[in-house]
Amino acid sequence: MKKREIKQGIAINAGLAALMLLAMLLTSTFNNGVTAQDFESVQDPGNYAAAIQASEGPLRVILTFDNLFLIFYTAAFVFIASSAWKKRNKLLVVVALAAILVTTYLDIQENASLLGFLALAKGGQPISAAMLLERDVLSQVKFVSSYLSFFLFAFVLHRDTFLEKLLRWSLWTLAPVIGILVYTFPSELWSLGRYLFMLSGLAIISWNYWLRSRKHKKSL
Repeated sequence: MKKREIKQGIAINAGLAALMLLAMLLTSTFNNGVTAQDFESVQDPGNYAAAIQASEGPLRVILTFDNLFLIFYTAAFVFIASSAWKKRNKLLVVVALAAILVTTYLDIQENASLLGFLALAKGGQPISAAMLLERDVLSQVKFVSSYLSFFLFAFVLHRDTFLEKLLRWSLWTLAPVIGILVYTFPSELWSLGRYLFMLSGLAIISWNYWLRSRKHKKSL
């Protein structure tokens, strides 16, 4: 692919991923704050089964957007890896891309698990504490793997403009700190901060690379 096409690929896919996050946020806002994360933690199994059935409608909508989201963010970072693929960056890019692919796989597994739990609850089948503990652990692994990927990718992102520098520093600081605090010191504030950071970060990536693709076109 040509360099301009790769930059456009980053811009388009990061932008679509941001739109999916926005769609999930709006769905949650208009449905009493229901989120997929509500069903990714250890809870009383009986209460969990009742809650997931009560949230079936918005949860199915959110998981639809989330499955599209994981496709778009994975594509965006594959394009970023392609853009940054240089002799001195290869190991860094490989590890960063591997971490985001682990995130993607666990994201797919997570969404499938939630739909499976919903089916069990509707069918009157038991959801055990062990099943919920495993879901909680894998969800934490998924998120920390994403922070590792962001941290490493920040080293190979462009750093010419203010927004590019802001993005790099936020991926080194805000992303891992806020994301880890979500689990070590649970709070709705940290969860909202993580969500808004992901949304704004993807939007900035999209904008930065769209501008670069336009500049590349003009230089031809």
